[in-house]
Amino acid sequence: DPGKKKTLYPCHLGIYFYGRFEEYLFEKIRDSIEHIFPEFFYSIVNLGNFDFSPKMFSKGTKQEFEDFDDTKKKVDLHPTNKFYQILINKRIENRLDMIAAITDLPLYSSINSDIHFLFGEANMKHEVCIVSSLKLKNEFYEKPKRKELFEERAIKEILHEIGHLILGFQHCNNEDCIMKFCKDIKDVDEKTIRLCKDCQNKLEIVRKNFNF
Repeated sequence: DPGKKKTLYPCHLGIYFYGRFEEYLFEKIRDSIEHIFPEFFYSIVNLGNFDFSPKMFSKGTKQEFEDFDDTKKKVDLHPTNKFYQILINKRIENRLDMIAAITDLPLYSSINSDIHFLFGEANMKHEVCIVSSLKLKNEFYEKPKRKELFEERAIKEILHEIGHLILGFQHCNNEDCIMKFCKDIKDVDEKTIRLCKDCQNKLEIVRKNFNF
């Protein structure tokens, strides 16, 4: 399987966008990654925006009420594996070790199709991950737009998924840790943009294992 790989650290990371995002968001994401995972990446590359063909866009979509509230409209959810194939190909094409993507589309998990409206998901086998910004926006909850709060939430979730690629699939039980599992937006807001002591120790073990 040419897409499967074992990452050696430090490595090269690409950030990919699908949807409408401010250009400066990449710089904020990059700076946060470098702060939380210092020296883990030789380079963090902005891969720009990608798009689906009309046929690919509709592939695998299914309709669900927003947050299972049948008083709201139904929306089309997109399977995570539709993104993974593009990300894997892009990673190989650009000779990168990892890719993290952010989309404004709603997602459901290809691993468990009952998991809807994901904040994000990591595919550790292929070293790629995807974050959905839909539920990170205040407007989703019919509240006033707050740009800085949205950016903070997006950065938290991207750091969380990259954390899985580096540290593994387990979540952290520390309420403040970036690796805590978030069941809703309240959980996202309550956690901090940092690793707890235990997760920091795990990161240091990875660093020692790769001697950097």
